[in-house]
Amino acid sequence: MATINTDIAQKIDIIARENNTATINLVITDSSGSAFDLSSYTITFTVYDETGTHITKSNSGGITATDGGGTPDSSGKISISLSTDDLSILPGTYKHKLVLVSSSETKTWMYGKFKLNND
Repeated sequence: MATINTDIAQKIDIIARENNTATINLVITDSSGSAFDLSSYTITFTVYDETGTHITKSNSGGITATDGGGTPDSSGKISISLSTDDLSILPGTYKHKLVLVSSSETKTWMYGKFKLNND
């Protein structure tokens, strides 16, 4: 029996420390290893609990970081910057995902556990 797999997402677990800052630098590539052109995508990194609810921070409704404030381009580079406010949630194990959305498609590139250690 043949299998067709359209799931491109990579499972990657992330560990961070409460009340610290963290930066995650990524280079997204296509199946041939070339930089993936991100210029037509909106990039979202979200941390959420077991029920799918964005984690509540002290000043907003959830942790959401984008391409680091720059404009997505053809380099495939993404920088996810998490501030002390982003990481001021209760220590524990959550889930995360990195999603790219264009007018015609949605791609989950990365997902996994997001563990926040005590400061």
